[in-house]
Amino acid sequence: MRKRRVFISSVQQEFLAERAGLIAFLQGDPLLGRCFEPILFEDIPARDQRAEERFLREVDRCDLLIGIYGRQYGNENKEGLSATEREFIRAGELGKPRFIFVHGRNDAERHSKMAALIRKAGKQLIRRRFVNTPELTAAVYASLIEELEQQGIIQTGPFDASICPGATLRDLSPEHASRFLAVATAERNFPLPPRTPLLQLLKHLQLVVDG
Repeated sequence: MRKRRVFISSVQQEFLAERAGLIAFLQGDPLLGRCFEPILFEDIPARDQRAEERFLREVDRCDLLIGIYGRQYGNENKEGLSATEREFIRAGELGKPRFIFVHGRNDAERHSKMAALIRKAGKQLIRRRFVNTPELTAAVYASLIEELEQQGIIQTGPFDASICPGATLRDLSPEHASRFLAVATAERNFPLPPRTPLLQLLKHLQLVVDG
């Protein structure tokens, strides 16, 4: 299984300890370590590209973005945007999942542009507020587990009620469906006729989720 690349975005100097702690947690967790590869900008080997080009290239290559937002906004480019906000924008433009974690219980003493960025992220993207590294890692863990469940990589429900990832109607046998209909009609007065289309049969049996 290919590991999903997770780009960790924040003002580096503000969250040095939290970034290091989150990397250690993700790499050390038996499940998340198998499923995710965390990426920190400071760990990316320097090449000929400008720093601005390198961090955006890594956002392009990631599968999802974790944003850690605090008081500071970061250095601004000539358009007045920090690296953190540009990473947020770029991931959104590419349709990548963005999980935002906000430091502090309120927005007091927060840079005005960081406060605006947090408002832009809104309730849909902000997963949790935190005050220390254990709270951050717990919130990230819960979010990534939810992501794995939604992708069908892990399951918490009964096996026979779960989706088989990647399965389509072409993988099912019309002959077996017809045989089922014949037996069910003969033995327990099944309400659908023997030549019922496969998709209609599956919907009747509640074996179709989200189409």
